[in-house]
Amino acid sequence: MPKPMTRLLVLSLAMIAVALNAPAASANKLKEILDRGVVRVATLVDLPPYGFTDENQEPAGLDIDLANILAKDLKVDLELQQITGINRIPFLLTDKVDLIIGCFGATPTRARQVAFSSPYASLYLGVFGPRDLPVDSAAALGTYSVGVPRGTTQDIGVTELAEAHAPEAKIVRFDDEATTIAAQLSGQVDMFATANFTFTEVAKKNPEANLATKFVIRVSSCHVGLRQGEPDLLRWVDTFVFHQRVTGTLNNLHQKWMGEDMKPLPTF
Repeated sequence: MPKPMTRLLVLSLAMIAVALNAPAASANKLKEILDRGVVRVATLVDLPPYGFTDENQEPAGLDIDLANILAKDLKVDLELQQITGINRIPFLLTDKVDLIIGCFGATPTRARQVAFSSPYASLYLGVFGPRDLPVDSAAALGTYSVGVPRGTTQDIGVTELAEAHAPEAKIVRFDDEATTIAAQLSGQVDMFATANFTFTEVAKKNPEANLATKFVIRVSSCHVGLRQGEPDLLRWVDTFVFHQRVTGTLNNLHQKWMGEDMKPLPTF
């Protein structure tokens, strides 16, 4: 039987081995941003009025304005990175960016990888298509095709509805919102899934398409996304969103970019 000192030595060596093989502790991301003097924010530029490229080829929209206000409140510089719906989570998880401000909807699946702030905007997702197409629910999709931007909330939502109610419907995935819309307008797909404000812009610019709402997928809200395991940064972002709401800044942004007051935000 090992002597007490021998047992103590063995135990100490075992603890050292565990410590050496354990994953490195996460750095405090909030402190890292403040020390760096730059916050790296990923945003979409194919989703007006939240994010788009203006006539000067510069990013603009509600999300871009919010990112600038966030950097100002942090008292750091802003580094914007343009992303698509499909690569925003990989960019976050590989630490290419600190935050996502890109009309990011919270779902249980995404929350396995991403932490979400309280909501800063609200909208609804729906399926849209020609007015005379006989579809008024997910159950009526039949064998029709629906275009979606790959990996987005509308992709997840309409896929789940089709699997449950119309398993023969075709969900056609594209790399981004603009390509999805172009596919519908050119007849590659029968319908497309998007947010209500995007549909309004598409219908306004393409009256000859005679588009209408076919059915609502669900109400969605927009959240700031960040890596899990960063409670200090999440708490700061939640405080930031709360402050912008109670001071009227979020409402001002909605008036500027959507032409209306901000709708009541869901509890999160």
